[in-house]
Amino acid sequence: MKFNFLGGQHKGFSPNQNTQETVNMYLEVDPSEDNKLTLYRVDGKTAFLTLPTTPIYAMSEFRGILYVVAGAYLYKVLNDYSYTTIGAVDLDFDTTIAANNAGQICLNSGYKNKAYVYDTVADTLTQITDPAFYGSPRVDYLDGYGVFIRPNTQQFYISALNDFTTFDALDFASDEADPDNLVSFIVDHRELILFGERVSTVWFNSGDATFPLSRREGADMEVGCAAALSVAKLDNTVYFLGRSSHGTGLVYKLNQYTPQIISNRGIEYLINSLERIDDAFAYTYQKNGHSFYVLTFPTANKTLVYDASIQDPDLAWSVRETYGLGRDRASCYAFAFGKHLVGDFVSGVLYELDDETHLDGGLPIAWSRTTAHIVSDYKRVKHKEVVLNFQTGVGLEDGSEPLVYLTYSDDGGHSYITPREASLGVIGQRKNRVMWARLGNSRDRVYKVFGSAPVKTVLISGFIDVEVGKT
Repeated sequence: MKFNFLGGQHKGFSPNQNTQETVNMYLEVDPSEDNKLTLYRVDGKTAFLTLPTTPIYAMSEFRGILYVVAGAYLYKVLNDYSYTTIGAVDLDFDTTIAANNAGQICLNSGYKNKAYVYDTVADTLTQITDPAFYGSPRVDYLDGYGVFIRPNTQQFYISALNDFTTFDALDFASDEADPDNLVSFIVDHRELILFGERVSTVWFNSGDATFPLSRREGADMEVGCAAALSVAKLDNTVYFLGRSSHGTGLVYKLNQYTPQIISNRGIEYLINSLERIDDAFAYTYQKNGHSFYVLTFPTANKTLVYDASIQDPDLAWSVRETYGLGRDRASCYAFAFGKHLVGDFVSGVLYELDDETHLDGGLPIAWSRTTAHIVSDYKRVKHKEVVLNFQTGVGLEDGSEPLVYLTYSDDGGHSYITPREASLGVIGQRKNRVMWARLGNSRDRVYKVFGSAPVKTVLISGFIDVEVGKT
């Protein structure tokens, strides 16, 4: 019979309830074939550019040029992939970047409580020293104004029109929808969304002569933000790690002015088991029809990924890891020169995401898929054979056979036997069967398949031959 080996990250509070894990793989749903599922290994990372300082804090493309904050310097990368050093900056991993119509780029770090402005026209780099600049967890841009929030207050404030360096002490407003402080914000569809600790509000440019931004009535949301840098735009809406007066650790997307939960119970349990979540950060990207929200918890060393192209939260989540590092090595993202680029949090390397690259910056990509429980009224089940339908014949360049491994647990997913291997076949050996036989008996079994061979890895389906006993 066909057995659903495929699925998303949904490991529950107890492995006896749900063991499903998906690491370094993502699902492709084919609606033309009755929503057929296929698991693909995540893209590899190939070095695009190595900068002399480390690590990569942030990067952003503006008017055909890529600007990168690496270590203590700001760099400019041109379309011929050469780079020049713009100047020294004192920023950190929480650096956000925004640009205005005057050609200014603002780089802001809430950890450092500092911001810099690079004028692309005048070719000058200056730190913001205006006394009415109070710092902010991030920076954004709305209709010519730089937008900031004053830390540990309900106040948000703006820069002068098309000038990130100049501020008026009277150009501020207070978001008093709730007594909580503001945590984060983002500009989306020319609206400013202010996230408090428990409540969020929406503001727009009303053109008022005293202060140009006004609150949009009827757009208040009874959900706040748990991590300032988790807020990101994707697929024409906003995603964030939320909290409210009732709890925290759920992931939301906005459906107009309504927060919609997109995390499943397993993801929520995982997030709430972490020591710290307020330092989580996110970036988003779209590739090959998939829209990914990549959420990293640096203290916990964990990266979770939501695929917005899949509607079912039980299928849409997965885990990404860089071998030996825990979390995924990407600290930031930019689409530049037609390439999907990420910055390394441990080096000065910019990597290109590439589905034809089978290593993660020279390291193996260790993928795995752990299935749901196989139970038949807790009767004894004899497992005769497991056959997994991989794309085979992908072979290694040296002519050897790439291997995949199967293990299983008969105690509810708490412990697993010694793995057994099978071959994906040498190059061109397309009819190779990936199978394991004589797998013993069990009343409750969980299978796990995994590998790290540097080859294209596609898991299409799974089949299992079982015999159910009478007791």
